[in-house]
Amino acid sequence: MKTKAIARLAAGSLFAACLAAPATGAAQDDSQRIRDLERKLQESMRLIEQLSQRLNDLERGKASAPAPAPRPQDQARIEALEKTVNDMASAPRESVDTGVPLHGFADVGYEHTTAKQDGNRTGFVIGNLDLYLTPSFGRVKTLTELVFEVTEEGTLATDLERVQLGYTVSDELTAWIGRFHTPYGYWNAAFHHGAQIQTSVTRPRFIDFEDKGGILPAHTVGIWATGQVRLGEGRLHYDAYVGNGNRIADNILDFNAHRDDNTNKLVGFNVGYAPRGSLEGLVFGLHGFGEDVDAYVDGVSVARTRVQMAGGYFYYDANNWEGIGEYYRFKDRDLTGGTGSRTSWAGFLQLGYTLAEAWTPYYRYEKTDLDQADAFFAYQDSGRSYSRHVAGVRYHLDPRAALKFEANHTHEPGLARTYNELRAQFAIRF
Repeated sequence: MKTKAIARLAAGSLFAACLAAPATGAAQDDSQRIRDLERKLQESMRLIEQLSQRLNDLERGKASAPAPAPRPQDQARIEALEKTVNDMASAPRESVDTGVPLHGFADVGYEHTTAKQDGNRTGFVIGNLDLYLTPSFGRVKTLTELVFEVTEEGTLATDLERVQLGYTVSDELTAWIGRFHTPYGYWNAAFHHGAQIQTSVTRPRFIDFEDKGGILPAHTVGIWATGQVRLGEGRLHYDAYVGNGNRIADNILDFNAHRDDNTNKLVGFNVGYAPRGSLEGLVFGLHGFGEDVDAYVDGVSVARTRVQMAGGYFYYDANNWEGIGEYYRFKDRDLTGGTGSRTSWAGFLQLGYTLAEAWTPYYRYEKTDLDQADAFFAYQDSGRSYSRHVAGVRYHLDPRAALKFEANHTHEPGLARTYNELRAQFAIRF
């Protein structure tokens, strides 16, 4: 056999072996085909070695007779093997689908309250099971958050908290459409339904989720543009969004997940700046939104309010310190009774400090001053003024697990009510 023929067959064998290596993760029929091919390759390699050795003997003059030609059956097997290699190289190959990575959050805990007006709600609780998926396809981005939670009545509720489809044009622009967390302030966009990622057990009450007593639209169904640009030595981050307006039904703020109840839309913005240098770790900015909100009683609109909010926020995370503060000022106008405009405000400040890389004690103060002549607040069960002191400690069991203990003292002047609460929480992410 000529050297050229031997080299060609060796190269073909090597190419076939390379094809076989990544195919082990393909479908079952391909795996069987590859095993058969490997067996044939081994037989052919033995033949190649024999012929190569014979050729070396001839070149060194150790043999007086010419090298024997391959047997007909060997030649046929070699030609069939070469054809198989060529077919595999030219045939289209199916991509290996490894599936979508599934991540999530879960938490359990214990609660005690002295608020007897709400009944005895003391005991162990199951928090959320939050399934979180973020598959991406090049510039196409997706985010899905499916939450299972046990309500205060003890029933299991399922909610598709977020489903966003997006496209990244550049660092300066990503466009999203779907259901997302309304990007006002810092907390609502940064800390979702997974309890492990936030330092405290609870969220500030007035920016809690709608079905938990929040008085602001925590979720929006619509379109959202976000991105960041370099400005000076830091980065300017922006959000601009348009979505279905809210309504108040059964005394709870409803963000209209399926179509809008009126022709007015929620329109909002958020602009934040992250400096560098000595202020590394700080983010501060301005936010605002506007919309017309109808309040419904027994399915009938009884009041419409033009809600306008503007405020500011900051977040700091450096040198073991964590600080977050947000301010919201409302100037709402009565569109039904013509009683004019009403002003209200709400805000909170939370500070924490990490000790020994494991313990983070924290304190938060919350306060709202909400005009009860404003229909937007008057028709919400939680639209009352209150003040709250919160103190707690978080212990970092692991980068993905935390134990938290928290106490709060709440005063509601409109109801002449004061109560205390204690909470413990074990939260994980996976």
